[in-house]
Amino acid sequence: MLDPQSPSPAKRDRSGEADRHRLFTEISIAKLRLRPGEKQVAFRDKKKQGLILRINGTGRKSWLVSFYDKSRGTMRTEKLGEFRPGSSDHVSLKAARDAADNFRANRTTILAERTKNAAARSDTFEVAAERYLKRYVDGKRRSGPQIRKMVEKIYPVWGKKPFESIKRSDVSSLLDDIEETRGPRAADVTLATLRRMMSKYAVGHDDYSSPIREGMARIESPSERARDRILSDEEIRALFRACEGQGVFGNLAKMLLLTAQRRIKVATMSWDDLSGDVWTIATEEREKGNAARLKLPKLAIAIIEAQLETRTNNYVFPASFKTKRTDPTRHHGSFSAFGDGKAALDKAMADIMPNIPHWTLHDLRRTARSLMSRAKVRPDIAERVLGHAIPGVQGVYDRHAYDLERAQALTTLAALIGRILEAKAGNVVPLICTTRS
Repeated sequence: MLDPQSPSPAKRDRSGEADRHRLFTEISIAKLRLRPGEKQVAFRDKKKQGLILRINGTGRKSWLVSFYDKSRGTMRTEKLGEFRPGSSDHVSLKAARDAADNFRANRTTILAERTKNAAARSDTFEVAAERYLKRYVDGKRRSGPQIRKMVEKIYPVWGKKPFESIKRSDVSSLLDDIEETRGPRAADVTLATLRRMMSKYAVGHDDYSSPIREGMARIESPSERARDRILSDEEIRALFRACEGQGVFGNLAKMLLLTAQRRIKVATMSWDDLSGDVWTIATEEREKGNAARLKLPKLAIAIIEAQLETRTNNYVFPASFKTKRTDPTRHHGSFSAFGDGKAALDKAMADIMPNIPHWTLHDLRRTARSLMSRAKVRPDIAERVLGHAIPGVQGVYDRHAYDLERAQALTTLAALIGRILEAKAGNVVPLICTTRS
């Protein structure tokens, strides 16, 4: 009677490999080569039953162990490692024989663990990305909504792709597309997020190595990364004219310049945050600091009043569509289509003033700060308007709120912007946008 653990020759799965038996030694293994015309060959160890050395077409030598799978009724093999003298992952002959014994003694446990790891490796990019976002981004980072939106833009390209199958060439191709459509800065921000995501993934997966390498950044020179762009007077006039007809985003862009606040703070301004002309700025967990409370100038109040016509939720600058999202992010009902809005604004500005150098929404904050200096606003007051910490002894001991001084600074800023817009004779620039989208 045949032993069920030793199937008949008819059941052996040789996978097209030549079946050769050798008494292995380290030296003899090193000398083994494919013969002319062979694409793959397997040698079986005479000393250790089931131990196989396979050589593929590239000359790579892999250790396998064969076993009979009752559930399938056939022979199978599992990889034990590679014979690569001099490399960190080299498996010697003795180690391969020991591994074969260990596999036979603990086959069920080892196969179950490998099945579990294989399932983990089969995670798609979208599954792995969502796990990263929920664990490290949503509700934990001030820029969480923007990071999530940026990652979600990758889903149409990589969403169903196995995470571990993403190669350097895939990353480079993705960054090329982003650079071409949204600029090098957007490509580098995406690269930074992918680098963090893949590093976190590697922590929990023994065999995973991130495909991201040095040199993938689109802006190589630190001087190119320097944030020193401010809009000229002519560009400010073009901006305000282009905002006409841009609806919610147009008014939001103007508010950025008139208040000198960060994009996320303006975009998530709620009606509950307003009391008359005073805006109390919400503070996020682990936030470095903000202006806390600002009395807004009349131009800013006019924009807010115009937004009453578009009120669909509790945000002054609401999203352009209703959402049923219930994820941990707090601001899913606020305006977040910055990429589309900025693209439309750039096009409108180009029609008014061709060849405008690239600029970002954050440049409006820097422009406002520069305009305050131009208008003779005290530097420490201008810094307090921006919500920056005051350095040195003054920042430690001076706890005065400077509400009146900051209100006067914003009024002075708005007056200067008004004069800039009226500088061209006969050129009437609208100060607020119509509410049509």
